[in-house]
Amino acid sequence: MSVTRGSFRVRLAAIVAGAVALRLLYVLVISRHVRMSGDANFFHLEANLIADGKGFVEPSLYTVYGIAVPTAAHPPLYPTLLAGLSLLGGDGVLAQRALGAFLGGVTVVLVALIGRRIGGERVGLAAAAVAALYPILVAADGAPMSESLYALLIAACLLVALTLLESRSVRLTAALGGLIGLAALTRSEALLLVALIGLPLALTGPREGRWRRAVALCAACAVVLAPWTIRNWTAFDRPTLISHNEAAVLAGANCPLTYSGPDMGRWRFDCISLRGTLREGVQAARWRREGIDYALDHASRWPLVVPVRVLRTWDLWQPLRQVEFAEGQTPRGARVGVVSYFLLLPLAVAGVALLRRRQRAALAILLAPAVLVTLSSAIGYGVPRFRQAFEVSLVVLAAVALVALGERVAERWRSRGRPAAAAGAR
Repeated sequence: MSVTRGSFRVRLAAIVAGAVALRLLYVLVISRHVRMSGDANFFHLEANLIADGKGFVEPSLYTVYGIAVPTAAHPPLYPTLLAGLSLLGGDGVLAQRALGAFLGGVTVVLVALIGRRIGGERVGLAAAAVAALYPILVAADGAPMSESLYALLIAACLLVALTLLESRSVRLTAALGGLIGLAALTRSEALLLVALIGLPLALTGPREGRWRRAVALCAACAVVLAPWTIRNWTAFDRPTLISHNEAAVLAGANCPLTYSGPDMGRWRFDCISLRGTLREGVQAARWRREGIDYALDHASRWPLVVPVRVLRTWDLWQPLRQVEFAEGQTPRGARVGVVSYFLLLPLAVAGVALLRRRQRAALAILLAPAVLVTLSSAIGYGVPRFRQAFEVSLVVLAAVALVALGERVAERWRSRGRPAAAAGAR
């Protein structure tokens, strides 16, 4: 029996309310005293500086020395969102972390809509319930990191992409391009979705309008990125599409400590050379060159290092040790997340098998973030939080398998009851 539309909305509202409440509990009670460091501290300080009218300046240099140095160390969308909260008075760490709880609630809604489009309302509600309780999503939404916003935008991209399978309109294609641009302004590797999802959808389907859809996709993405890119060129006197983050990634992921030993495939701060200039663009170019030079000089190690990077991101290499590097999360919560991931993974594989038989195009869209995650880890380094782009798909695929399993069990119970009922009637 299908779930009625009114019932779907009511049940989804209850699930979302529970999801937000659980995330607030995590933020305000369970992980209340988690230490701020690294990227989490950057986002917190940067948001408050933006709210104070200082703009995008390097937080550590400004707070310690009072020097306003322009920065593009990270993409701008997440700190800008936090800055809006700061302007409303929510400039404390807990308030900014609590915002992630509400972002997580929106993500749960989008996951439900993806599930409903893939397999009906039962799958939608099952996906929402799994997303609401999934410890990895709960912890990511409760950490002061960009992954909470990133998951929401990835879910929005997937939903629009799935809608495009039915209606290859120019407007929807442009909407997808804009959403990919917003996701890239949150985590820059999302720009790969233009090639992995956007262009394949634009250039397939009805022949008429293919190039118009492709142009609309790229133009919308470019329009979203343009203001920030222009600002960067003005601030650094050199082209910087989104951020300088990749320079630090390359420098910290390509050195002797990350090419062998227990930290192979990871990123280490002590691999990066000392900063020699306050001009961030110049310094980023130096770090980028150092990382690329080391990688090219030690290309013979790539067959070992690159697979380990990917395995780390998929929690298949030192999964328990990786917990130590979960920024903004409690170690216990991160360990629970690892266990829950390995419980969902077989279900997701079963979901892939089910969709492969009946919805291959939709499955390709859901699996595109897995390709994104794998490519970005292979080029950079491996850490489980980079898997965030695929967690939405993982939840939906697991829900497909759970509903199929539930229906099969229910059918067996009904078939067992029929002979007994027939015998009673005789």
